[in-house]
Amino acid sequence: MKGYNPPDDLFLEPAHSHDPTDVSHVAALPDSMLSQLPPSVQDALWTLQESTSVVYASYERLQELLDQRFDRLVYLPIGDGTAVRSYSEGAFFNYVNHLAAERRYLLEDALPDWKHKASRAGLRQYNDLMLTFRGKEMKVIEWFSQLQAAVSFWCYEARQTELPDFDSTILEYESQSSTPSSEASESDLRYSTDQRPVSTGREPVATAGFGLEVSKALEAL
Repeated sequence: MKGYNPPDDLFLEPAHSHDPTDVSHVAALPDSMLSQLPPSVQDALWTLQESTSVVYASYERLQELLDQRFDRLVYLPIGDGTAVRSYSEGAFFNYVNHLAAERRYLLEDALPDWKHKASRAGLRQYNDLMLTFRGKEMKVIEWFSQLQAAVSFWCYEARQTELPDFDSTILEYESQSSTPSSEASESDLRYSTDQRPVSTGREPVATAGFGLEVSKALEAL
């Protein structure tokens, strides 16, 4: 945990910085395909890529904020020397408001803007044009469906985001930072005659499947 104390008005206006190249692997058509489209459609597709970038950047900020929940617990030096630790509820309230504002921005501002830009891209008459995208032959409509699926995934994750609770976050933080009574119990280890620990045969917990990263989600499209 770090001593993090954001300004009270930090949550009022989420940062909107973004980089369209971050989503070029999913939102940008190859040059060979763009050359078959009129300039007006090319411009509309670039605008759509920028809008996709805004959605993705907001999603990334939302994930970063969630990961900061322990850092946003501001310790108060009340009761030093006792077993009871106190944290600033006001500072955590500001953090939760910041998180809620970012989620609201993604779902109520960035997503409607993306839908509007997508509807005005003018791709409908080119749905059946063939292109090679990321090594695969597909139609324009299939490419757009993949892009739509990526945006839908980011927004679904945002909708599923639960705002951290102050008391629950404290309990979670303190349970993780408490010192274990022993590094290993006798039931977890068997010892050979030379006293070297021998594995009991327990399988390690596989954590790779616990979270679906954006890059993996895009690869699966």
